Amino acid sequence: MAEIKAHVDYKKLKNAIKAMSKEYSVKVGLLANKGGSDEVSPDMDLAGLGAVHEFGATINVTDKMRGFFRHQFGINLKKTTTTIVIPARSFLELPLATQAKKLEKAMKETFDSFENVEYWIAEKGDIMTVAVMLGGKAVELINEAFETSGWGNWQPNSPVTIAQKGSAMPLVDTGKLRQSITYEVEKRV
Repeated sequence: MAEIKAHVDYKKLKNAIKAMSKEYSVKVGLLANKGGSDEVSPDMDLAGLGAVHEFGATINVTDKMRGFFRHQFGINLKKTTTTIVIPARSFLELPLATQAKKLEKAMKETFDSFENVEYWIAEKGDIMTVAVMLGGKAVELINEAFETSGWGNWQPNSPVTIAQKGSAMPLVDTGKLRQSITYEVEKRV
């Protein structure tokens, strides 16, 4: 799950988000109640897989793992190979931090369609719509990261990974991780 923090210079949007944050919070990511806890293997759920990709991981090579690689992929790991490093490929923080201007612009364009956003929020009390729009736009940015390999920032797949899954595109295999990224709006108590 990632928290959206963006500096907003656009006055109406700034006021709208300020008002929204008093009443609502927006959670974005692999949410447990929306599929994020689905199992991808006997030892890992989607949230765990997401954490490995978001932050990277170092895995100690065991004899059992050597046998798996040999049997599954025809790869004989050298005895000197004691760890496998999975590089961090941020699909949550990177899009929301580095592409915040896109998020701001999208929200600004949305609010430009209203004559007076402050009136709209104050009179109609529809601040929930602001939170929903923000969550939806954040998920769009995360999906854009998947389509662009993190705007070119993600390390490429290793030759072994490419051979295993038949694709050079990082973080794209079954699509389940990407499809499970969502948002939810919660009313503050």
